[in-house]
Amino acid sequence: MFAVNTSVVHFQSIMGIIEILNHGSTESGFDFLIIGGYAVNAHGYARLTVDLDILINKAHRDFWKELMLKNGYTVYNEHENFSQFTPVARDQLPVDFMFVNEQTFQKMRAEAVAGVMGGIKVKHPSLMHLIALKLHVIKQALPHRASKDLYDVIQLVQINHVDVKSGDFKQLCEKFGDKKTYEAIVRATR
Repeated sequence: MFAVNTSVVHFQSIMGIIEILNHGSTESGFDFLIIGGYAVNAHGYARLTVDLDILINKAHRDFWKELMLKNGYTVYNEHENFSQFTPVARDQLPVDFMFVNEQTFQKMRAEAVAGVMGGIKVKHPSLMHLIALKLHVIKQALPHRASKDLYDVIQLVQINHVDVKSGDFKQLCEKFGDKKTYEAIVRATR
């Protein structure tokens, strides 16, 4: 188990939304995983983030949406694979949900790593699952995300001493990213 330093931005806001999510999880039995910047922090690369990213089972989408709406959030953007919520109160943190199918969620949940944010127990994807999520986003070539996510992967690989030349890592990159991204990671970690 590891602790995440969340003293940077919106500490109370982060803890408030984590408490809401944990309470909703306890009541419903539906788990969630913290992904994005806070998961990157949890795996050793400390960087700032301006929102809270959550991974959930797509089948529970309506429950989580209703929970957010009941707790002072409005829908900012919705898509088949994600929903973005913005807080009504200015001192709250935006929250993004990423949806995956049942099989993917259960696999990631089974290998999730326990952590603590501000004294509250949370779960993050394993390092390799987090890297796979980042590679998936990079593959979509979104201009506002590509360089940030690639830099996250490079930092995670270096800090966690991942052997980028191993067959397993190359296969992960080719499955969730592409050959060009794999080669960029290898070059950056020499």
